[in-house]
This record gives sequence, C-alpha cells and structure tokens, in this order.
Amino acid sequence: MSDERLSQVEKNLKRLREQLAGKEGTLTTIAPEERVRIKQQISDLKAEIKPFEEEYWQILKEQSAITEIPDLEAAPVIAEIVERVEYLQLNSQYSPEILDLLQKVYTEVSKTGIPAGARLKGALSLMPPFVNLSYEAEIDTESFLRTHFPTFRGWVRALAKK
Repeated sequence: MSDERLSQVEKNLKRLREQLAGKEGTLTTIAPEERVRIKQQISDLKAEIKPFEEEYWQILKEQSAITEIPDLEAAPVIAEIVERVEYLQLNSQYSPEILDLLQKVYTEVSKTGIPAGARLKGALSLMPPFVNLSYEAEIDTESFLRTHFPTFRGWVRALAKK
C-alpha cells in the first residue's frame, strides 16, 4: 500500500511543482496589475504542496524504519550531510529554526559507535520537520535538498523506489 501511495504522492508533487514553476515564470513576465493574482495563485499552490510533502516524508520515514541500509551506501550520504550542515551553519541565510534542525541532523549523523545505516535512518527521521516550518516564508524543501544535499536526495529517491 505505501509503495503505491508514495508513487501517487510523488506524481501529485511533480504536477503541483510544475504548476508552481509555471506560475513563478509567469510572474516575471506578467503585467503589473496581474501580479497580485499570480502571487495569490502561487501561495495557494504552495499550500496544496505542503500536505503532500508531509505525507511523502512520513511514508519515507516509515519505509526507512523497515529497510536495511547498508553502511557502504549510507557512508557517502552521511559525509555529505556533515559537510553541508557545517557549511550552512557558518554561511547560512536560513532561519534559526532551520539551522537548529540542521544541528539536530548533524548531531545524529556524527554519533560514534553506531553503524552508518542506523545514523542515516536517524537523520531521515529528523528531516520531515522541515516541511512543518512555515513553508511559504521559510523554505522550499525540494529546492533546499536538491541544492544542499544532492547525494542525500538521490538516496531518498532510491529508497522511495525500493
């Protein structure tokens, strides 16, 4: 059931993000008197995206709990998380709430004596709170992960396909 639902949620997110990109593109070329209407549509689309993202992360969290993550697969993802979180903490324009969550993820993946796969599962369980922050004003989760954590994003996609 969750595999089918995850696939449907991904399709819905893809469609909504395509619509959002179209509206954002339109915003750059539209007449000034139409900007408010397009901005409202963008806000509405972001509100539609949020519950799907929350569900997506919840399904991934549940799947990661029952999926065995090999240490060899987890190690490069953890290395990326450690490197990027350190960088973002020093050079970030993100809110203190986001930085606090990143610190929690960093703490989880930096633990010693725990297999890399287990640390990655812990990090994944901490990631969903990103979407619970005021999404519109704070962060676009998809863009944030794609920009700062491409290896992690690729691994999550692979996990979703398992």
